[in-house]
Amino acid sequence: MMPRKSDPRIGELFHHVRQAINILEDLVTHPTAAAEPQPRVEAKSPPRELPVPTVSDKLAYSVKEVIKLAHVSRSMLYREISEGNLRAVKRGNRTLILAADLRDWIARWPTSR
Repeated sequence: MMPRKSDPRIGELFHHVRQAINILEDLVTHPTAAAEPQPRVEAKSPPRELPVPTVSDKLAYSVKEVIKLAHVSRSMLYREISEGNLRAVKRGNRTLILAADLRDWIARWPTSR
């Protein structure tokens, strides 16, 4: 059986979906902000890295974002979730960590001596 080749448009599709989700999150968090039309920028290829947001500007974070923000491994993050130390929620197929839960989890980290 021949392995199927991935369509290169899939990465571009996910990039556009992520942009749409970011716009929706921005609309939810800042509903009274003046809606200024932004120039349309056509991107040929999706960015390689996600921008690292600050903990205060979003309501929820994806697993990838938490890994970058907290500088932890994926396995350690899922272990913390399974042990009940960090609460995660599901939205469709996505696993999200609410900003408040992320702050509480980080605040409970032991301090160094």
